[in-house]
Amino acid sequence: MIVDWAQMESDSFTRTPYRGTRSTIMASKENRRRFLRSAGTGIASGVAAVALSAKAAEDPPLLPPLDPSLKSKPAPKTEPQPPCCAPAEKPVFACSGAADVGQIADRAARKLTADGIGKMSCLAGIGGRVSGIMEIAKSAKVILAIDGCPLHCARHTLEKAGFTKFEHLCLADLGMEKGKTPATEEAVAKAAARGRTRLAS
Repeated sequence: MIVDWAQMESDSFTRTPYRGTRSTIMASKENRRRFLRSAGTGIASGVAAVALSAKAAEDPPLLPPLDPSLKSKPAPKTEPQPPCCAPAEKPVFACSGAADVGQIADRAARKLTADGIGKMSCLAGIGGRVSGIMEIAKSAKVILAIDGCPLHCARHTLEKAGFTKFEHLCLADLGMEKGKTPATEEAVAKAAARGRTRLAS
């Protein structure tokens, strides 16, 4: 829009009769100029705002809004595996039964682990077909099963899970009678020593 300021001033001045001195008329004229300029600025700003709004309505956004479901998510943290669930070349599965010889078998397996000869794993995981424990047995170089009594619970558990190639140690074969053999340090050391021999074979 083009505003003819001179014409607006002339028309406005000629339409309205003024009475008074020349200085009063000149002051009124200057006031009219200021008013017209400010009005013109407001009109121009309004026109510009309308034009920008129309253009914004016509032009589509450059990119569609991002689907919230596609936002990147942080990678899940990998929890460290417990020692009993970590891979091992020589896992040891002991029948940690309720009897005294079961306690000896359990402590012998733990001693072999502490001495760095083998690594005790969970016999119950084999019985329950826990995938992680099963993989430990499948990838093992040699497996040792330690039973406390002639019931051979550890051996039967491994066999029923499909494992047939493993070393087997029964404490009854070492003269440890169930119910009559306290779990002394000497008995534990004797069982661990025989287990060390089986793992080395």
